Amino acid sequence: MKRLATVLVALALFTVVSNTRAVASLTSVTYTGSAPTNVKSEKGVTLKASATFTVSNLDLIIELSNISTNDPRSASDILTGIFFDISTNLTLTKVSAAVAPGSKVIGPLLGYNGDVSGQWAYRGNLPTGSLSKDAPGEYGLSSTKFSFFKKSNLFSDTKFPRTSPLSSVQFGITDMSELATKAQGSIKNADLIQNTIVLILNGLPVDFSLADISGVTFVFGTSASIKKGIDIGGTMVAQIPEPSTVVLVAIALAGALTLIRSSVWRR
Repeated sequence: MKRLATVLVALALFTVVSNTRAVASLTSVTYTGSAPTNVKSEKGVTLKASATFTVSNLDLIIELSNISTNDPRSASDILTGIFFDISTNLTLTKVSAAVAPGSKVIGPLLGYNGDVSGQWAYRGNLPTGSLSKDAPGEYGLSSTKFSFFKKSNLFSDTKFPRTSPLSSVQFGITDMSELATKAQGSIKNADLIQNTIVLILNGLPVDFSLADISGVTFVFGTSASIKKGIDIGGTMVAQIPEPSTVVLVAIALAGALTLIRSSVWRR
């Protein structure tokens, strides 16, 4: 019986240690931000965005959503980018950009719900001074060029007919409302993502923590300058903490002891 107990405890501990990484991969943190639009003709409209960062193995997964509730009428209602700081200097590589399950593209590509990696760009370690003084962090993802994204920054060279990557708010993110009948300018005939995109970057160090991320900022429209665009600072609203190894070991031991007691009772 002692030998059985030893085997069970050892097995439980092995299971915990081997699965600690898998459990940690579920850790995520969510930021939201809101601010009134600066478009005079849309007085009273509030823009809202959400981003959930998840670590899976060495991937950083970003689920970016426009959670506004107004009917989008102008380019300034479209979520076109997210920026953030990371406390350590990382070199991340682009993996994919795709319309999230349950979301779709509205516009000429009505109903499309697949890969949009040829329309979204990523740039990391942005050099000091490359952003306006009002713009956010040193890592950025965007569907428009602002003043610092180029086609070489796109996730892929996949092209859609009659589209030009990084143009205006094309393939930016609108909310769940259909476009208003009074939609203006560049959003009238633009392909827009309704309402969430999933962006994946690879290359995280094994000891990466989501606590290393700060300065999350959402950008609406086509400018990263407060005078022309709309920058909204994000606030952390939810976090799924990584269970500590000590807690996991305690759970495993409790389970092992339960099995042992059960075995003894049967005898």
